Amino acid sequence: MKKVLLTELIAVLLLVLVMVLLLSNKRTREVPLAEVDAAFSAGFSTEGMEKAGEMRFKRAFGLNAADYQELLYYTPDNTMSVNEYLLLRVKDEAQLTEIRAGIERRLETQKKNFDGYGTDQTELLNKAKIWSAGPYIAFIVSREADAQLDFTADMLEEPGFFARLFGKGGKK
Repeated sequence: MKKVLLTELIAVLLLVLVMVLLLSNKRTREVPLAEVDAAFSAGFSTEGMEKAGEMRFKRAFGLNAADYQELLYYTPDNTMSVNEYLLLRVKDEAQLTEIRAGIERRLETQKKNFDGYGTDQTELLNKAKIWSAGPYIAFIVSREADAQLDFTADMLEEPGFFARLFGKGGKK
């Protein structure tokens, strides 16, 4: 009887331990967006994009950049381009909801703008990536969107327990 109880107790404790390790898998680290920008522009082509400031961000997303901690924004460099890379660090994670809504509005507007004639642009817009972790949110439209998303996550996410255990961590 005591062996069964002890075995059950050990099983429950192991289950709790595994759950804690799994839930602690996605932490972010604070990386200045200037550092992300330097690595991004060194590792990826910015063809079809240009670095933009707060006014272009406000025009595109209807949001005030001063409300957020940091902004990195590459915008399309001409009216026929849809390539974008947006990375924001928020002051409060509650802001992520309004930013996601702004990103979704931007994406829908761009899809409407190119509907019916911009097939290449529409294809890129349909494959757009929206990612968030901790105080960060990213919006990526590019032929390299998957690689750019992986880059962003690697720069900003702490490797979780299993990633550290098996050697698949992000950049230190």
